[in-house]
Amino acid sequence: MKKTDRLKEKLQRNAEESRIVLDEEDHNELKAIMAEEGAKKVTIKWCLYLRNKSSGAYEALRNSGCVCLPSQRTLRDYTHCFESTVGFSNMVDQMLMNAAKLNELKDWEKIVGILVDEMYVREDLIYCKHSGHPSGFSNLGEINEHLLKYEKAMKDPCNVAKTVMMFMVKGDFTELQFPYTFFPCCDVSGYLLHKPMWDCIYRLERCGFKVLFVTADGASVNHALFRKHDSPNKLLYKVPSKYANDGRQIFFFSDPPHLLKTARNCWASSYRTLKYNGKDISWQHVQDLYYKDSKRGVRLVPKLKYELVHLNSFSKMHVDLAAQVFSETVSKILTLSGDQEVSETAKFILMFDRFFDCLNVTNFDKCKKERKVFQNPYRKSDDFRIKWLQDEFLAYLMEWERQARATDLDAKDQKRMMLSDETLYGIRMTGLYKKK
Repeated sequence: MKKTDRLKEKLQRNAEESRIVLDEEDHNELKAIMAEEGAKKVTIKWCLYLRNKSSGAYEALRNSGCVCLPSQRTLRDYTHCFESTVGFSNMVDQMLMNAAKLNELKDWEKIVGILVDEMYVREDLIYCKHSGHPSGFSNLGEINEHLLKYEKAMKDPCNVAKTVMMFMVKGDFTELQFPYTFFPCCDVSGYLLHKPMWDCIYRLERCGFKVLFVTADGASVNHALFRKHDSPNKLLYKVPSKYANDGRQIFFFSDPPHLLKTARNCWASSYRTLKYNGKDISWQHVQDLYYKDSKRGVRLVPKLKYELVHLNSFSKMHVDLAAQVFSETVSKILTLSGDQEVSETAKFILMFDRFFDCLNVTNFDKCKKERKVFQNPYRKSDDFRIKWLQDEFLAYLMEWERQARATDLDAKDQKRMMLSDETLYGIRMTGLYKKK
């Protein structure tokens, strides 16, 4: 007889006698059963994590025989326990409220933000088992579908989705991270995202949340979405919320890690020749520093590695590699070299290192361990970093642009002397820049 059957019979018999008495053996068996159930949940989560990282690697590990793992068909039952629908759903709203434990939250804990991101999907067509419809077909809602119908009918008769626009809800003062809704699409523009974004805000406010911000990466589509709320030539970073009763504003800003990554890519691009105060801001300066430092017995910049200074299509997408180049250590070593030709490169690195630190405050202790003042927790509205962003960092970018525009070069060559327009727009919007 199994442990569970024997224990179940004893519990049922004791319950009928209105008393439950467990001896030491029963306690050990119950503890073992609970451990097995917990281990099963952890194992399934671990298997799902591995499968999502690489289905091929998961299958190779499963077929190796060194560990017994469930099949991918079994894992699919866990990930498809609920019917997945495009767009908004009342069932998902209820799941979100349950995940956030909304009834137990205080008012300030109900503040959330919306993360908008574009994900590329596999080309293989997957059919929904509930409706029989292919999941790869694009669907941005009825109104937007009518707008695209005529435009796409002749060009692409089989409108299979290439990307998915995902809306995620993130708590500002809680650990809530919830994938709220998604829209498969082929080609998307800013005006098509306008209605889904405000529908998302409306439903969240109706559930009882307080939407404070919307953030996205620096893609031109997302900038077009933000510009849709006002004049295209105006730099917009906040708008009044249509559905808030307390007059709350909704703030727009770009994803800071993405800004750091795009700034690094512009700097390392062979197409651009960045200049400030007549001196080069060159990627070659970092490469020269790496080669000189690697020949030393004791390295001054141990985090500066080959893959950081020799970028490829894979490393260009990694934010952590960009953060290690934009470091105060690299800036100081370049300054201590005494070479005046690298002075503007050192200043450029230091400026973006502090900019990222201002937006990368994650806990109370990291600033003390790493001795970085710009990563201190924000405790008051007139923090010195806000003034630094306004008066020094954004002013630095404005002066850079002014110098480039003042040259006798044509407009194309002037743009090559600066960061890209998308990067500059995202930085100014995120830095609470207000056009005068």
